[in-house]
Amino acid sequence: MKPDISKLDTVDRILETALAKEREDYEFYGALLTKLKTTMVRELVEKLQDEEYKHIQMIEKMIAKLSLE
Repeated sequence: MKPDISKLDTVDRILETALAKEREDYEFYGALLTKLKTTMVRELVEKLQDEEYKHIQMIEKMIAKLSLE
């Protein structure tokens, strides 16, 4: 489900929405991995899931930094 862009009017809302989307995508790739048998495709999906995890960490760090300011 796409977020309503018009409601993303603060940094907090933008980051929280981005974080939720990254977590959703991370879970999607995890669920997909349980169904895949082709090695090449599994490797691709694992890399995609790893990238989502990196995005989650990056956004969480940004949120933490902003909460300290």
